[in-house]
Amino acid sequence: MTAPPRRTQDQRRAETRRRLLDATIECVAELGYSGATTRRIAERAEVSVGAVTHHFQYRVDLVAAAVEELVRRRLVALRQALDALPDDRAQRVRATLDLLWGDFSGPLFTVMVKLWIAAGDEEELYERMVPLERLLARAAANLQGDLGLDVDTAEGGKGMRVNPRYAVVVSTLRGLALSRAFEPRAGQVRDPWPAYRAELERYLLS
Repeated sequence: MTAPPRRTQDQRRAETRRRLLDATIECVAELGYSGATTRRIAERAEVSVGAVTHHFQYRVDLVAAAVEELVRRRLVALRQALDALPDDRAQRVRATLDLLWGDFSGPLFTVMVKLWIAAGDEEELYERMVPLERLLARAAANLQGDLGLDVDTAEGGKGMRVNPRYAVVVSTLRGLALSRAFEPRAGQVRDPWPAYRAELERYLLS
């Protein structure tokens, strides 16, 4: 049997980086920014602390890179999902709402909320979060057309204006996601999304 080819140094470096980024997201999601220490991230990624600092000199660099990678992955997946949406308006609205809720109910939203809370006392983290938030906002604004909403170009041709109906939808999703992720619960709780989605569909299609 032929032995598998040995990985190159660049391949090993890329693999270590990927494990660090994944471990960082997991730690922030579970423990928050303060709990996502370099040592805990190293343990989760199964590397040494020295390997962490070799790739990222400061923890804020690692966290920012991890969130940026998570955002990039989500945007790629979102683009692929949008390309596969049905042409029928009602079906497209429902599918787009499900895509939006998938982001608001997933790890990206939880991580972003926890990091924004921490950024209130961490100026450097705040500066890293601002461009990521803007990137997500632009990507989300691009969904307005998929929801059947009129979209106007902002003054000066830079970006899009936010349709008021779209703003209502996003505010509803954000509020539902916050209560779902952070309010204490006991026992089994019925998934609230189907009822909310039905109301939002009626609102958008009316």
